[in-house]
Amino acid sequence: MHALVGRIDEGELRQARDLLSDAEAGLFFAMERRDQRHALEVLRRLRAGTDERSLLVAALLHDCGKGGVPVWLRILNVIAPRLVEAVSAAGGEGWRASAYRLRHHAEIGAAKAEAAGCGPATVRLIRGHVEPDEAWMYALLSAADDAS
Repeated sequence: MHALVGRIDEGELRQARDLLSDAEAGLFFAMERRDQRHALEVLRRLRAGTDERSLLVAALLHDCGKGGVPVWLRILNVIAPRLVEAVSAAGGEGWRASAYRLRHHAEIGAAKAEAAGCGPATVRLIRGHVEPDEAWMYALLSAADDAS
């Protein structure tokens, strides 16, 4: 339902603005509304148990590398991820580029987050390659992401 109806209230947007730097907020607000909605849900789940800024920022930005992706392609990615990978094409426009971003959004998002000045731990969390002492944060982020 979040993919189809991305309702976000002003209080949730205020929470994001309060947590993010201007450059980080630029990444968040450039995301599709459905991805913002999802990110805010991940943030809500994580805030119940932690106030670790690097993790909370990663919650908001973990999908910032996706860009515009049609709903049908998101569904196909769940059903047949190998097919989506096979038809994906780096660069350019169109659904094949969307497929590439969808399959490689962690690396793309991590590069964008790094360029926006996110801390190293946030970048590693988005990329999905963390240091051993950050594994607990990645486990929490993954669980909240999967539950949302």
